[in-house]
Amino acid sequence: MENKKVLFLYNKQTFMTRCSLGEGLFVKNQQAYWVDINKHLVFGNKLDTFIQYKLKSQPSVIYDFNKDFIYLGADRGLISFSLSTSVEEAIVSGPLDHDYARYRSNDGGYCGEQQLLSFMHREDPETYPGFIYSITGDSYKLIDDTVHIPNTFVPLDSSKILISDSLKSVIWLYEFDNNHELLSKTIWAKLDDNMTPDGGCVVGDFVLIAIWDGASIAVFSMRGELVQELTMPVSRPTNCKFDIKTSKLWVTSATDGLTSEQITEYPESGDTFLFDLRIIN
Repeated sequence: MENKKVLFLYNKQTFMTRCSLGEGLFVKNQQAYWVDINKHLVFGNKLDTFIQYKLKSQPSVIYDFNKDFIYLGADRGLISFSLSTSVEEAIVSGPLDHDYARYRSNDGGYCGEQQLLSFMHREDPETYPGFIYSITGDSYKLIDDTVHIPNTFVPLDSSKILISDSLKSVIWLYEFDNNHELLSKTIWAKLDDNMTPDGGCVVGDFVLIAIWDGASIAVFSMRGELVQELTMPVSRPTNCKFDIKTSKLWVTSATDGLTSEQITEYPESGDTFLFDLRIIN
């Protein structure tokens, strides 16, 4: 193992969100927002409690928020949601280059100044790969239509971002030029077939990625080497984001597709968690 440091989680705080498909975490200024894709809900923390909003759109990822609006990736693209009026408005006029009825948004994030938003086939992603768009200004630009279930979206710097294909257990490194044109797409990590990468984040010299059906968060070096696994209280963690100001790690999860026996084994499935995180030499 190249990096001898290890990560340690403690002081778990649980938000009883009972999400069907919790996802899309965004953390800023000691506050977080996330979504339940299946239930069209948006959650946010307020001190030690959480608040929730119902959307008409099907949200998948939070890009940003302020005291007035939340900015989300949704089934119809990039939208804003007013916290005072609950009005949803399209931010980018489009158009998107796919059939809205057959695909839903799945994950996304920033890479430098550009925003990336992905879509996956609702019924058969094995046969029909998804779409990854770059959003700059008032338009969408298709950058890849070969990734079956696009996930993760962890920026390494202003020009490089990790995007996984959850169906194939592969994490890709995308590199862009200053004009947001794709320069290269290379394999960053190939996981075991039983490891399904989902959302993630950077913590210090590590990349953390939630492992769907793995009851864990995988910890990688910046070179894509698996160096540690953090045990989770749920079988399907879906995303994690680090609050650098508080040294806390947010984790969302899902109940979608679990049997009653699996939920009995992991009764906190669907909840959202906040851990203190420490890096130990």
